[in-house]
Amino acid sequence: MSVLLSCIASCNNKQAKGDDVLAEYKDKLLYKSDIPADVWSKFREGDSTGLLKSFIDKWLEKQVMVDAALQNLSDAETNKDKLIEDYRNSLLIYEYEKKLMLEKIDTSVTEDEIKAFYTENLSTFQLRKNIVKIRYVKINKQKVDMVKLKKLMQNPSRLNDSLLMGYAEKEADNFYLDSNWLYLDDITKEIPLDANYDQQRFLSNNKFVQIEENNMLYLLYIIDFRIKNATSPLAFERDKIRDIILYKRKLDTLKENTKLIFEKAINAGDIKYHQVK
Repeated sequence: MSVLLSCIASCNNKQAKGDDVLAEYKDKLLYKSDIPADVWSKFREGDSTGLLKSFIDKWLEKQVMVDAALQNLSDAETNKDKLIEDYRNSLLIYEYEKKLMLEKIDTSVTEDEIKAFYTENLSTFQLRKNIVKIRYVKINKQKVDMVKLKKLMQNPSRLNDSLLMGYAEKEADNFYLDSNWLYLDDITKEIPLDANYDQQRFLSNNKFVQIEENNMLYLLYIIDFRIKNATSPLAFERDKIRDIILYKRKLDTLKENTKLIFEKAINAGDIKYHQVK
């Protein structure tokens, strides 16, 4: 009854303020004030896509379908109070825990923490694929100074790395000169290799690779590599380890907070256990 009175009061208030009714289904009214601002704004600007009509039609369809459901379902089937309560409770707990995380979780993870986690869980860090550290340059063979480029690629130093970057930025069609680990699959997508090549043999037998196709040169210098199923290097796992540490920290904080709140409720006498009959 209170819900009905609230609805009537709300409707009367809207009508009293001169709020236009845009559509109605039986006793349910859609007011101008119910339309999202962006939809109304586009309508006023002469929107030709019928966004406002589409919104109104969807509202009407929803009212019709809800009414049909109420007419065709039993009282037990339409009673969703417990489901709504459970959903509301889950949302409240989620919002509370999200706020708790912002207030209490330290998101800084030190290098020592990362190294300790890596060492303690070394057996879990196995590579699923071959990984490499490489220098890669794709360049038009008409532009290339092969002697200079090979020298820069195969002799890493601060000076040579700077010169190689400048040369690649100016002349190359594509390049990768970072020192990070990569999956070999990711870089070989860029290079026209035989589809049936053996990756492990390729890595073991090659240091500098030069392939020519369609007037383009693909130059690959392999700085280092790790084979599939070998222990993954720390540098390759650092970001993943940081995420794991933060996730574990989050779970521990939530667990401890729940325990403290539960114990506080018991001590306050708010929790009582009843004998099962």
